[in-house]
Amino acid sequence: MKTATPNPWILAAGALAVLAGVFLWVVTPLFDGITAREKRLENARGIEAEATRLAGAIERAQKGPSAPNRPEGFAIFSYVENAATKEGVKDHVEFMRPASRDLGGGRREMAVDLRLSGLSMPQFLAFLQRVESPDMGVRVRQLILQPAQKGGLDADLSIAVILDRPR
Repeated sequence: MKTATPNPWILAAGALAVLAGVFLWVVTPLFDGITAREKRLENARGIEAEATRLAGAIERAQKGPSAPNRPEGFAIFSYVENAATKEGVKDHVEFMRPASRDLGGGRREMAVDLRLSGLSMPQFLAFLQRVESPDMGVRVRQLILQPAQKGGLDADLSIAVILDRPR
């Protein structure tokens, strides 16, 4: 009995179908899995770097802001008074009133409320630049400007500094 030889075209088509199946169901998922793992690994590294950065930021925030560079025995009232004298606006001061309030957590805000009247804008700006000092922790808490009846401007402002109580 004679066996029939398969047609070479049919064998080639079958081999091609097997190769396509192996490629589609074995090779492609294998490489896709590797690529997906690499992407997840890169994403995890980014998340780790962000977590490290945030942990450092949290640690710095818990320590609080760096201590202001103020001289020993600093008094906000005399500081504002000296600034007014140096800038030549002391004659325009209607009143200066000390104020304070407890902020809780061992911190206290000391302030000076003052009213200046009849100032020119350059005088007022020079005074503000002299009195406000981020290095010393001195800030303008409140500022109200109005045109003066006699010319210039009137200013009601509150200049404050936060003090930590000794522990």
